[in-house]
Amino acid sequence: MKGTIVAIGDELLIGQTVDTNSAWLGNQMTLQGIEVLRGISIQDKYADIQSTISEALESSDIVIVTGGLGPTKDDITKKAIADYVGCELAFDQELCDRIEKLFADRNITFLPAHREQCYMPVASMTLYNRMGTAPGMLFPIGGKHGEVGTKYILSMPGVPYEMKWIYENSFLPLLPEIKKDASIIYNKTIKTVGTGETAIADKIQYIIDEFPPEISIAYLPSLGHVKVRLTAKSFVDMSDKVNGYSQQISDVLGNLVYGYDDMTLTQSLQDLFIEKGLTLSTAESCTGGYLAHLLTLVAGSSQYYMGSIIAYDYQPKKELLQVKASTLESTGAVSEETVTEMLTGLLINMRTDMGIAISGIAGPGGGTPDKPVGTIWMAWGNKDDIRTRKLKLGKNRENNIKYTAVTAINALRKFIIRADVEV
Repeated sequence: MKGTIVAIGDELLIGQTVDTNSAWLGNQMTLQGIEVLRGISIQDKYADIQSTISEALESSDIVIVTGGLGPTKDDITKKAIADYVGCELAFDQELCDRIEKLFADRNITFLPAHREQCYMPVASMTLYNRMGTAPGMLFPIGGKHGEVGTKYILSMPGVPYEMKWIYENSFLPLLPEIKKDASIIYNKTIKTVGTGETAIADKIQYIIDEFPPEISIAYLPSLGHVKVRLTAKSFVDMSDKVNGYSQQISDVLGNLVYGYDDMTLTQSLQDLFIEKGLTLSTAESCTGGYLAHLLTLVAGSSQYYMGSIIAYDYQPKKELLQVKASTLESTGAVSEETVTEMLTGLLINMRTDMGIAISGIAGPGGGTPDKPVGTIWMAWGNKDDIRTRKLKLGKNRENNIKYTAVTAINALRKFIIRADVEV
């Protein structure tokens, strides 16, 4: 089954809003075996909506549209699609009653524009939206204008949390019937951290050479990470074969692999800490709490993560982390000696089993000839075993902070899985 994503909104084209919907939908569709052919952003214009859908249906079995389903006059998606498939709008009393009750419960005035929103295309299946007032719409149509057939248009609001709820709760239960005669697409993503895609490709090339024609591989690099995605396209289920190759690749890559599919590096670290019954605290300078932010994004982090001391200036380094004034004067804040003392003080004050300390020059200014921008020191471990590392990064501040945080999480992960630390 093949699909196209159409994101509607002038705000997307002028850079006012980042189109996260298409990225999320592309990932979800791929996981559900829909081959995404294109992602298109267009203006809120009646003719553009119709022409884009028409063109997309020439090559796609399903066109997923987001945006333009609100109560205001610029929300024209519903009317454009209804006219495209050649159907009228009819008043949906059940939808109106639900919106009126929702507004009454929240003390919101029900306006004439909200009543107009309750006119729905008679040719569509209304998809319940628990998170907002605009429901989703699923149109079964043919490949040409107005013909009923086996292709589909799925239209959803552009508000991300509304769109996600409709897709997951109202649309996905219908998907097996929609794609019952389609070919099977199966994906397995191996998550790695700590080395580049070229090195990974070189290690596993002999396995790739054994792939049958139905299985392909893709390398998806990002800061510190490489995703290795295996994809099978066939009319028979090839999940066992893909999983077998995935295991072979994982065996070769060893500790570079931290998980699969939706697993995040932070989640994998959390699972390790909870499994071992260990606690963690962090001391951050140049990363300014970004590492703590990543750790606490994962639900359940309070089971192992105790907190952070953000010691940006010399004073909190001395008072909160017990870094010696003489160390700061002789080696500076960005040094192996300073982060070692930061970590020691952190472990004493936070009373955790493990910790990590970071201090550096994130940039774009502040560098010196002996400590250029991108120089970052880290220390991690426990009271009996402290490791250190110096990073030599570039001049982009945001990238330096993000890469350092990824490196820090991976350092903690490797400390546990390689040494099997017991404290």
